[in-house]
Amino acid sequence: MDLTSVEIDVVEMSKRVKESLNFAFSFYFDPNSSFENVINDQSINEYERKIENFCLLNILKERPFATELRKLTGYFKVCEDLERLGDHAEDIYWVNSNLKKYKELIRLPKLDEMIEKTLNMVNKSIDSLINFDEEEAKKIINNDDEIDKLYLEILSLLPSLKEDNNLDDEFIIFTTLLVKYVERIADHASNVAEWAIYIKNGYYKDRYII
Repeated sequence: MDLTSVEIDVVEMSKRVKESLNFAFSFYFDPNSSFENVINDQSINEYERKIENFCLLNILKERPFATELRKLTGYFKVCEDLERLGDHAEDIYWVNSNLKKYKELIRLPKLDEMIEKTLNMVNKSIDSLINFDEEEAKKIINNDDEIDKLYLEILSLLPSLKEDNNLDDEFIIFTTLLVKYVERIADHASNVAEWAIYIKNGYYKDRYII
């Protein structure tokens, strides 16, 4: 069985996910910038359906064994997390579009750090998937705890931020949403890394499946 076509689709889907996330976060780092919207969630969804169909049809018709079956089931599952990353790009764009209107926008260094580390997780988790890099995938999974810690630290700062800078509730709500979406993006990046390991050696969350 030739899996080249589905692997190419996974690469292309991953590329579009990264482009969408980078664009969405550009409005956080530079609220006054104007970019052509490159978020195409429909295209990402179409790749998800295409990959799922390929994997299911080949599992049912070809009855693959060992490595081929592992790759098919792994790609079938990982495209769910890639699709959710694409959804969160739209969420981030929406939140940042609402934050952009606030002249009193306050930049939090910890949030900057959280976003940069999360985007790095996404990029490296996708690299580990495409390159079958088990060691890189393990590093990404370990980084998720650091993102969770930053998430809690930032949430704890928001009440005093609001009071000290006389910010309205809407600003705090959108900032809270932004932090939550970033945390979820890190979770999905970690999931992609988990599936990268499974595709490589058959282990998922330290349990051998196939």
